[in-house]
Amino acid sequence: MSLRLWRPWFWAPLVLVVDFVTKRLVLANVPALQGRIDVIGDFARFIYVRNPGSAMGLFPIGRWALVAISAAAAVFLAWLYVTSRPRDTLRLSAMAAIFGGALGNLVDRVFYGGLVVDFIDLGLGDHRFYTFNVADIGVSLGGVVLFISLMREGKPKDAAADSHPAADSHAAADNHAPPAAAEPEAAATGADRPEDA
Repeated sequence: MSLRLWRPWFWAPLVLVVDFVTKRLVLANVPALQGRIDVIGDFARFIYVRNPGSAMGLFPIGRWALVAISAAAAVFLAWLYVTSRPRDTLRLSAMAAIFGGALGNLVDRVFYGGLVVDFIDLGLGDHRFYTFNVADIGVSLGGVVLFISLMREGKPKDAAADSHPAADSHAAADNHAPPAAAEPEAAATGADRPEDA
């Protein structure tokens, strides 16, 4: 039963549910997170940030423009997933994780005033990375895994292409080889001639 449930598409609802739950916990504890909560010293901490832009606060082009882009990306990812080969489990898992992350941030943009909840803060001292959330992790890691999967899919084809010249040379050598079976037959024919005389 567990093997049946664990399919590549499972990453989409997993990322979506974990993202939704963690964001709701953040919203329920805004006063505590308006300062910061240290998790691993100063390196990893939780804070409360509302992001009006896309991933990592980039491209603040407006709420409904981002909603349209996110929805179109989600539809495109779903189409890619459905049309991909079922045996490409790594590629399908990566697309499912990206899809779940895209839906997670889309929910915030549609139902929570267009402002995405970010709360994970990494860095050292004043050198901090962009604040992000679980949906961003799904999109980023899914993108990396998808890139690796596409690179791996290309390698066997190149190896097969390289092996063709060797196979062709062996075939050519076999075509030029003299017929070995013809010699005994010719010898036998020559041995029969004196008896005919």
